Amino acid sequence: MKDISRVKRGNLFGRFNFDSISVLPAAKSLALACLFLGAGSSAFADLLWSDEFETGTALDSKTWSYDLGSWGWGNQELQTYTQHPENVRLENGNLVINVRSTGEGASSQFTSARVRTQDKLTFKYGRIEARIKMPDLADGLWPAFWTLGNNFSQVGWPFCGELDIVEMGSSGAINTGLVNRRVGSTAHWDKSGNYSGYGQFIDAAVDLDDDYHLFSMDWTPEKVTTYIDGQQIWTMRIKVDQCASCSEFHKPHFMILNVAVGGTYTGLLNPAQITATTPAEMLVDYVRIYDNGYTQLGGSAAPVKPGIKPEYSGSWYNSEQSGHGFSMEFGEDGDGLPIAVIYWYTYDSLGNPIFMVGNGVPDGYTLDIQFESPHGMKYGEFDPDSVVRENGGTAHFEFTDKYNGTFNYTPSGFSTTAWGHVAPVENLPVVKIFSIPVTNTVDP
Repeated sequence: MKDISRVKRGNLFGRFNFDSISVLPAAKSLALACLFLGAGSSAFADLLWSDEFETGTALDSKTWSYDLGSWGWGNQELQTYTQHPENVRLENGNLVINVRSTGEGASSQFTSARVRTQDKLTFKYGRIEARIKMPDLADGLWPAFWTLGNNFSQVGWPFCGELDIVEMGSSGAINTGLVNRRVGSTAHWDKSGNYSGYGQFIDAAVDLDDDYHLFSMDWTPEKVTTYIDGQQIWTMRIKVDQCASCSEFHKPHFMILNVAVGGTYTGLLNPAQITATTPAEMLVDYVRIYDNGYTQLGGSAAPVKPGIKPEYSGSWYNSEQSGHGFSMEFGEDGDGLPIAVIYWYTYDSLGNPIFMVGNGVPDGYTLDIQFESPHGMKYGEFDPDSVVRENGGTAHFEFTDKYNGTFNYTPSGFSTTAWGHVAPVENLPVVKIFSIPVTNTVDP
């Protein structure tokens, strides 16, 4: 969906036919979607946030807001957006966006809903998905699941950037009789003061108003890729060296769900041209955001993930196990993301000290570390190139609080040879014995 309230009004998109930007080969049956799961699957990632729409009859106002009005929304749309329960509500575990109409022909009037998470829940990078049952679109309905840069209110469109995960109901789809099958996905941004857009579409083998389908987007610092039921729609590279003008896609975005009526995307600008049956419901089973390794959530409703904090820093050991003493430091890297550095002092089979070091990213109350054992530097000489960094094995820490945890270790070939540690360590209790306070107060 396009929103150009801060751009000169008019048919800005009349210059473009988004159906002809780039056409994929004929879509294979969505029954084969499992063959395409690869990067399109969310099974590999941690769920950071979701709205399952299971509680109450209205959206949670801590997360969602409503766009209201009937000014055409920059696209000569025909509907009035409301927050009336007839147009937007929770029912049977779904978010229901319901298009209603009164009158007939040229005197028809339409109401619908558009909901957003601006300022309340934002995300930079990540995998976002929604399971949606589309209404019968024929002809004139325009449903969408999409994002805008959270700085939209300050800089306007297209300077904030836009990512359309899915929109349906285009004029090209209507003209070819595929209005309930054609899925469009498009990016919009500013390029040196001028609008720029890139998009593709795919034609499903079934009508998408027949059942629920999964619409998703995987967004990393390198590229944006969208999917329907795990099958790729399009991908766009956004690295600076490949898209110098794509700064909009390296800033937080918020999500939007809506159903418009008519407008430039559909090519139907007169109420008399709308033939879609109303009431018409778009049912959203859930919306979810997964961590793809780069994800950053923000906004007033962003969940705070509990876990390891700087107060876990200090000296940890097991009193009954010689050689299992650690210096642990927890903090943030230059980008404000959590990081841990672990120093391990242990001994070889002859009783000589071995020094190991590793770093990792805390995940809740767990931490995985790849250790290295640097050695070879001569006493009194500083020659980093002479240091050999041997693979020291992997460790897994789990903490119950800032004073207690367990240590698991899988030795490498080097550590097995150098210090005779053949068997893995499993669930060895460790405790923190002291630390330097992270504030001006004494650590109790």
